[in-house]
Amino acid sequence: MKQLTMWGLVLGAAVLTAGAPAAQAQAPDRLVAAEAAPAAPAIPALETTSYEDLFSIDLPVGWQVNAQANAPQVVANSAGATDSLPAMRTEITWQDAPPQAVVGESLEKIRSQGYTVTRYDAVTIDGVTAVRLWLSEIPGDLPNAFITYVGYPTATATITSYYGDTTAAIDPVLMAIHQSFARTETAASADGGPDGAPPAGN
Repeated sequence: MKQLTMWGLVLGAAVLTAGAPAAQAQAPDRLVAAEAAPAAPAIPALETTSYEDLFSIDLPVGWQVNAQANAPQVVANSAGATDSLPAMRTEITWQDAPPQAVVGESLEKIRSQGYTVTRYDAVTIDGVTAVRLWLSEIPGDLPNAFITYVGYPTATATITSYYGDTTAAIDPVLMAIHQSFARTETAASADGGPDGAPPAGN
């Protein structure tokens, strides 16, 4: 497993670099796309799910979606494995805490549980820098996880997708779900603009 103490600093710095150029943040995606095999299978149809006045996310049509007051605020389950996709579950947790605290606590939990981090990078989601981790060797029926931390000045969204065996079709679905995350206008206004700037007049 990669040493968390060192790459944790890299991840934390990425989250804190609000307003990082989109081209720079998206570079890993372009590299992966360039090296990918020919056309990937089409992703399933998606529909938007909103949670109160905080956020929205696109999830595959037909998934069972449950909202609750406690974290994770949204839990979505697939109907099970299909010909091209394994069984999947996605959880979205919204915390009124800055990304430095949320990511640091999460990394410590990952380290203590001994999960294997197979990959990590940074992208732009909802106009801010987000950090992504791929984990494996998680006990249970869904041994893999894809985690995205979307950091705002005073809040952090953690999107976690658990899934079974990796297939050629899984990455496009995971990317589409996580990339669709967005704060509502109400949440964005309360926390400043997309770049984390304070509301005008402050």
